Amino acid sequence: MIMRLTILIASISLAACASHTNVDIDELAEARAAIAAAKDAGAEQCAPALQAKAVAYLYWTAHEINEHGYHPEETAELKAKTLSLANEARKQSGVNCAPPAPVVVEIIKLDGINFEHNSADLTAASTATLDKAVATLNRRSEINVEVAAHTDSSGSDAYNQALSDRRAASVMDYLAGHGISTNRLSSKGYGESQPIVGNDTAEGRAKNRRVELRVMK
Repeated sequence: MIMRLTILIASISLAACASHTNVDIDELAEARAAIAAAKDAGAEQCAPALQAKAVAYLYWTAHEINEHGYHPEETAELKAKTLSLANEARKQSGVNCAPPAPVVVEIIKLDGINFEHNSADLTAASTATLDKAVATLNRRSEINVEVAAHTDSSGSDAYNQALSDRRAASVMDYLAGHGISTNRLSSKGYGESQPIVGNDTAEGRAKNRRVELRVMK
């Protein structure tokens, strides 16, 4: 409570003298840059209290330097507090004003996409399905999709995750290489985390090894 009151009083008093307090000095370059970065991130709208405190501390620091001479320890503490507040304001802006996460509104199954064993190399037989996917995306030019690749449970979780990441990227590269804008595409591997049937039979494992286009909104 005392600290808040101190900052409030300092903010009010410094606001009154801000017009003649020089903050454009080399010693405050890092602090000014941090506050500017927070502002660019939207802190004045998304984390206004933190941004206001950072600015108040900037003027407080400048006031101490300009009016009372150089006090290394006190100046260093004030600069550190300014930087901390500005960085926290920038971080909070990303949280408070972050755009909503994309939502999957449709799944387009890509039956017939296969890869070489333990590889992200597409088989020749996959071309027909991939070309149909290209045609679908050209026809539905308004949609953005995530290429989602899945594995069965054979092998370790880490291996399957990495393999699915590479396979998703491989399919996305094919689509991009056949004219689909990369602005409409993303890729993500899900490893063995989202099976659609059990992995206890060869047939079940084959069904779980799949690639989908997830329409995102």
